[in-house]
Parts: sequence; structure tokens; C-alpha cells
Amino acid sequence: MSRYYSQFLEAMKTGGYETLERRTDFLTGSEALYRDGELLVSDNGKEIESPDLVESITAEPHLVLFGCGHVGKALYDLAVLQDMRLTVIDSREELLTETRFPKATRITGSYDKILAAEYPSFISPYYCIFTHGHTYDSDCLLYTIRHPHSYIGMIGSKAKIAHCFDNMRSHGITECQLAEVHSPIGLSINAVTPQEIAVSIMAQIISVLRKDKKAVLVDSSLLSLAAEKTGVMVRIVDKSGSAPRSTGSMMFVTQEGISGTVGGGAVENHAIERAKKMLNQENSFLLEHHELQGNQPLGMTCGGNVTLLYKIVN
Repeated sequence: MSRYYSQFLEAMKTGGYETLERRTDFLTGSEALYRDGELLVSDNGKEIESPDLVESITAEPHLVLFGCGHVGKALYDLAVLQDMRLTVIDSREELLTETRFPKATRITGSYDKILAAEYPSFISPYYCIFTHGHTYDSDCLLYTIRHPHSYIGMIGSKAKIAHCFDNMRSHGITECQLAEVHSPIGLSINAVTPQEIAVSIMAQIISVLRKDKKAVLVDSSLLSLAAEKTGVMVRIVDKSGSAPRSTGSMMFVTQEGISGTVGGGAVENHAIERAKKMLNQENSFLLEHHELQGNQPLGMTCGGNVTLLYKIVN
């Protein structure tokens, strides 16, 4: 099973900007990952030809900010409110500090060395470029275009953008590739202040992220844990009404702790206890349905229904 999650994670790394397909068989608890109809990996090495559940999935966004000035800081603050994974890159160590950006991975140094180092750990990166120099912007833009990405946005005037794009063409970047760059960055809302500009950028990022309304966002950190540890992966495979979390939400339970969530409250408490018991039992999977009514065992009154799939990972 850990091999399955390891390859699942690799598929996200190499194509996390794409929408993948996950198929699940409730009779056996098996699941498989597909791209363009082709099997990438399954947890039992077999195709799932008649799935009970088919989901479009993509990785949760990783916001990568080139530049930590006023706009970068304002966008960082908005991203923190949404609990987004964050990396901030800047050559100015005096600005890119733990005090200003405590919840981000901070990378400092000269841009040429930073960009040459490569960062394959970025999964589904949303790149935002607003450095303190046109040359830096151009270097960062070339880097982002040449690497897998979910979003690229660059701040700047029409003249600066035209100059940068000409530079990209001189490096062999095509018009089709340039058309993917959001520049000027952000939605047009007549933003003026750094905070207003950050709102326009975040709104544009959300519009890209939620383009496929049915896509399930997968937390790559859970895949990393499942690739390395023994535990139970708990996933919501069906929901209706006012159940607290959507289909696809995942939680990984090990002897050491819990990561992720399937909604909190009584459902999650029950799922944690059930998963811990499974760690000491022989059954490899369990499909469990809950009616969230006041007269049911969980005592929840939100009025929805939720079905959980438990899978042993070892």
C-alpha cells in the first residue's frame, strides 16, 4: 500500500497541475489513479473497470511568492487565512524574516543561485512574481514557465510586461506558453493599495483553483505520510446534506498521531477510534455509513449523511 501512495505522490509532483482521476471499488476497497484514461497506479496492481466512485482530483495549492515586499506580504496574510502551503523567495534577508513570514518556508539568497538550485518538492505551485527588479522578474518568469505549474502571475506595467515577454521569446518561449501567464496579475477590480491588489490576486488564484467545481483537492502531505508510515487512511467517499466535509476529504491515523480531517466533531472522533482499532485487526478495509441525525448513535443533528472508507496502509 505504501508503494501506491508513493507513486500517487510522484504523479502529483510530475503533473500536479493536471486533473487526475481516482476510481474506487467499494466491494474490495481498492482504488486506482488514472491520467487521460490510462492507469498510473493502483493499490492492488489491477485496473478498476466498474468503479463505484470516480473523482477528479488535483493537489492542494502551494503558493510560491517571488518577492516579499508590500504586495507579497499582503498576499501572504491572505494565504495564511486560508491555510495554504506557502514558500516565499527573496534576496533581501532583512525583509524575508521569521517575524514577517512565520508560517512560510523562507528561501533567501541571490536569485540566480536560488533558481539554479531547482525545487522539485513544489506540487501544484501557484507562482506569483513581484520582485524588486525587472531582471529578477524576467529570470523568475523564465523559471516558472519552464517548470510544471498551476498558475503564473506577474505584476507590472504594460511596458515592463512587453519587455519581459520579448525576453521570453528570445529564450524560445512560445506564444502559447506566454498566454498562460496572468499579467497584469489579478482580477480587474480597480485595486490601488497593496492589500487591494492582494485581494485581486487571491481572487484570480481561487478562480483558477476552483475552475473544475467537482475536483477534489488532495493534501500531498498526507500522501507523503502514507508513503512512509503504517496507518489507516480514512476518506469520505459519499456525503449528502449538511455533512461537515466534502467528498474526498482525508485523514491519516497512525499510532503516533492524526493528520488531516474528515470534519471534526463526533464523526471524526468516531473515525479516529475506529481507525486505531483497525491497526490491531486483520481487516484491511471498512466501508461505514453514518446518518447525522439526533436519533442516531453519533448524536449529530446537522441532518446530512456521510460514508467513510477506511484503508490499512503498510
